[in-house]
Amino acid sequence: MISPFDAALPKAGNRFDVPGGGVLYAATTAEACYAETLARFRPTARMRELLEEDEPGFMVIGGVAQDWRLQRVLATIRLVAPLPFLDVEAPETHEYLSDVLASDLAALGYEQPLDLSAVTNQDRRLSRLIADYAYAATEEDGTPLYSGIRYSSRISSGFECWAIFEGAAVELVRQSPITLDDEALQRVAELWSLRLF
Repeated sequence: MISPFDAALPKAGNRFDVPGGGVLYAATTAEACYAETLARFRPTARMRELLEEDEPGFMVIGGVAQDWRLQRVLATIRLVAPLPFLDVEAPETHEYLSDVLASDLAALGYEQPLDLSAVTNQDRRLSRLIADYAYAATEEDGTPLYSGIRYSSRISSGFECWAIFEGAAVELVRQSPITLDDEALQRVAELWSLRLF
């Protein structure tokens, strides 16, 4: 759960964190889950440049400690009687949010109607504004309107991700340890030249 202070910062927390509410992040495929969680281990351009200059052929970055795997499991979940998910990539969603969030968007400096480039940018104040709206949206009787948000990963538009709001009924179908021979894990590691332990 993100604090109200961090929620106001453009780079803090996760994209669809909601102050005062929990969010479970998931993806449709194991590869997308691994890509989202391993992305922070990718060597930056500056680190690659330094390695090339100082230690050619010796890889000191991109290592993922064994502890990373041991502290996690790969889980398959199912939502029980889910409500709709707000699709932040749909043009209809952009138009609707541009209308209902007009004053908040203007306060953040978004003068133009929302589009895909805006909702996928790195300003987490915007994505959290959208999440906060969806989290609090209810029918007249107080019934929530959404179970969460559907979005594409920042890593690849082919990776479908889900921000599931606290209160949605989630059922654990199965879980397993993350092993080095996991094919989806290996594909992500090879993509970024990560060394898994």
